[in-house]
Amino acid sequence: MGLVLTLLLSVTSARAATNAEAAQKALDFVSADAVGWSGIFGCTACHRHGAALYGLAHAGASGFDLDAATRNGRTNRENMETMARDLQAQQEPDGSWIHERIHYRNARSSYSAFGLAGYDAKVGTRYTEALVRAADWAVSTQELSGRWVEDFPFEPVGASNMGITARLMTAVAQARERVDPARAARYQESLRRAAAYIRAHLDDMTDGPLEDSQRYTYQVAWAAVGMKVAGPGEQGENTAALDSLASRLLATRALGDAPGWGNLDGAPADETSTSLALYALCLAGRKPGADGRMTQALDWLKSRQAEDGSWGVGTRYPDIPTTFGALALACFGDYSVSVAVDGAPSRPLEQDLPRIQSATYTLTVRNHGYKADTYTLDTQGGLTGWTATIAPTTLELGPDAEATVTLTVSAPPGLAPSLSSGVMVVATSDSTHGVKGSVLVTTYTNPPPPTQGLPTTTTVESPVDGQLTVAMDNVLSARVTGEDGWEARGPGLGVVTFMVAGVTVGADNDADGDGVYSLVWRPRATWDVLGASDVRAVYSGVTLQPMRDNRLGSSSSRTVEILPSPYPRPSVTLCGLPGFTSDTSVGVCGFVTALAPGASIESVAFLLHGERYPVVPDFSGGFVWTELPLRDGANVIRLVAMDTLGGQASQEATVMVDATAPEITVLSPEEDSTLADGQVAVRVVVRDWSPVRVETNWIHVTDLPAGGGAVTHTVGLAQGANDVLIRATDAVGHVTERVVRVWVDAQAPWVATGLPDGWLVGPQPDDVLAYDLGVYAESATRVEVSPGGGRYSLPRGGGGVRALLPLMQGDNVFTLTVTNEAGLRTTLTRTVRYDNAPPVAELLIPQAEGTYSGVVTLTARVTDAVSGVRSVAFTRDGSGIRGATLNAEGLWTAELDTRELVDGAHTVEVWLEDHAGNFALQTFPFFTNNAP
Repeated sequence: MGLVLTLLLSVTSARAATNAEAAQKALDFVSADAVGWSGIFGCTACHRHGAALYGLAHAGASGFDLDAATRNGRTNRENMETMARDLQAQQEPDGSWIHERIHYRNARSSYSAFGLAGYDAKVGTRYTEALVRAADWAVSTQELSGRWVEDFPFEPVGASNMGITARLMTAVAQARERVDPARAARYQESLRRAAAYIRAHLDDMTDGPLEDSQRYTYQVAWAAVGMKVAGPGEQGENTAALDSLASRLLATRALGDAPGWGNLDGAPADETSTSLALYALCLAGRKPGADGRMTQALDWLKSRQAEDGSWGVGTRYPDIPTTFGALALACFGDYSVSVAVDGAPSRPLEQDLPRIQSATYTLTVRNHGYKADTYTLDTQGGLTGWTATIAPTTLELGPDAEATVTLTVSAPPGLAPSLSSGVMVVATSDSTHGVKGSVLVTTYTNPPPPTQGLPTTTTVESPVDGQLTVAMDNVLSARVTGEDGWEARGPGLGVVTFMVAGVTVGADNDADGDGVYSLVWRPRATWDVLGASDVRAVYSGVTLQPMRDNRLGSSSSRTVEILPSPYPRPSVTLCGLPGFTSDTSVGVCGFVTALAPGASIESVAFLLHGERYPVVPDFSGGFVWTELPLRDGANVIRLVAMDTLGGQASQEATVMVDATAPEITVLSPEEDSTLADGQVAVRVVVRDWSPVRVETNWIHVTDLPAGGGAVTHTVGLAQGANDVLIRATDAVGHVTERVVRVWVDAQAPWVATGLPDGWLVGPQPDDVLAYDLGVYAESATRVEVSPGGGRYSLPRGGGGVRALLPLMQGDNVFTLTVTNEAGLRTTLTRTVRYDNAPPVAELLIPQAEGTYSGVVTLTARVTDAVSGVRSVAFTRDGSGIRGATLNAEGLWTAELDTRELVDGAHTVEVWLEDHAGNFALQTFPFFTNNAP
């Protein structure tokens, strides 16, 4: 549910691909690429098909989509099957592969066997015989040092004895799981020597195409692959070596400390080296989340992936980096589980004791994926009359988490010698088809099966028609003979263990002495491996010394087709459950009915959060009921019923426990914001486990599904202050309210000024005028007066501003801008005429220093550049003022009778005033002479 919420509430945007998405694209590319190559050249390549087959097989068991269509028109699964068939068809009789033109037998064989090992481990066992032949060839060509010698000296595919050794170790290790004890012991010895060879060269830094060194990144990575499949070692030496190799890779830096790995320390990063290094680190159990170097390298690798899913754009062989890139990224898949035995996988029991004996195994189940998962644990196989129980039978594990389970194998009294009972423990993902892990444990009676003695031949005799049917009786049988005519007949001559599709299904010790080792296998209807597969009979061998020669183990297989169950599964019906509740528990009920003829209900249980709650159905009606505890959030309740044929059916329902009120996040409008429009879009995100009804101002209503989502309501508001009420009510009645106060100011501010436009102003102190403005607005306003008048802020409702305007002589043009919170503005332009200089006079009559007599017309030219001349007057010698008159010629005149004056020097004073109130007095000298 957390993932669903994340997806619902995320904002759609470009994002980087996840590891799983990038790996899927790469797998889609390489599967089509390999099959296309075969179509062109008519054979499988040295490296291309084996590596791709291995990667596809492991990816399918990690939750990747093998049924996705690829660019060649086939699905990944179809391409994978084509590759596997081609590899089998082109195998040589001795178990190897050889390129008919260039004869790289070792290289091609190692990759082909590597691919078949992956298929056999993760897909099916129909090619087990081919894998075993390849393993026999590999063991026969292994050098005493433990290595296999590379014959394809080209980087990065070959050019290293480490790579070929690791790939053939992978094939031998997987083949060991399919053969008799004697041959398995030879395979184990081969793995031991190969692991010792790799450990002996951990510090070998020689340089050359066919050296035993681990100088280059790809050599170190392949060495890690070999250490992984070799197992921990007798004293944990292989685990220590694997950890050392991982630490070395993490300490290796690329040129310029760039993300990724180059082929050497300090070399430029490349895609192939980076892919192999990441794959090796994954095998070593290193996690990107715990090491920033790995996270950066993964991001770097994904950033270089082409649109078609490949790497190596522009190169001749993009399949090489793409194949290894797919291996690396698929290793970090979402789903993966493993089962491992703590301690020895084989335990002895004593023969011929008069009491029941038991062997107890502790197993570790680990979720290697990056998502939580629930697993069902089951046991397969074992000798007739022996029992195998496991506890617990279900596990819920988070990412990278593990838990232990206990397996108890019990044997009846009076056991014969050299019995061998193999039990396979399988952990199956409940959420993702095909994701499972398993381990085989063997409980035997002393003496154990021999590793030296006379060879035997095992022959599968039935099924005769080559068909097996799920949920029906299927007879599996085999005979064991020797070249000397010896027959394994009767109890005490060993055990034949039968495997179907690689799963141990049972064993027989020929208690009736007819020489036919047989059992009736009735696979439960839950068996999910259908179609072409194989039946394998593995004879354990028997210790007969000192009286007779020991008989070695042997094995044989037969191809079969597994048909689905012909019977219907049980009917399962859950009673109606509340979709949402605030309670901490719920009563659940249902009805179960067996539909297969002759079958009855064997077990019924409710499953919740990985816990199993068994119930017993009412005999008459199949009614079941129980009380289940609930957690906050999603509770997926499943009712599972199984009939006596193994038919299983289930039905599930989800009950959401919602113990908290909805969470409201207001995206817009912001609290206390101001809007220019009365129609406002109220946008909110609501989170809640259950469906939610969202109301805005009681009028606008939207219903959201479980998890919540985004809501937009367009609400009409009035001018001024408004309270917007947002109310969220979830399915169980919890209510959350949010009130957002917003202001609507849809009108531009009203502005009044204290001075009219063009007003004339006289001299001001410091040439600065105090200028008053009045503003009214619903919202707060910003007032700006330019140039130089400053900026002012007014609260909501408006107010007055006294601006100080700097003035210069002449016309001063000012812009008054008032802007409200909604962005609406009012702009006024005002001109202030400033005159701080008085008029200037030029006296024309009398002229300076001139001598006059009689009546004189005083004449002056007076100018004022800004406000103009308002008045002019004359005095003589500071008295006798006379107002001047402006004549048609623009001159100011007045009469003066010089006879009133004493002859001699005098002055004329011109009194000047302009319209701005500027005043000046100018004095001019002249002379009079009125003597007869």
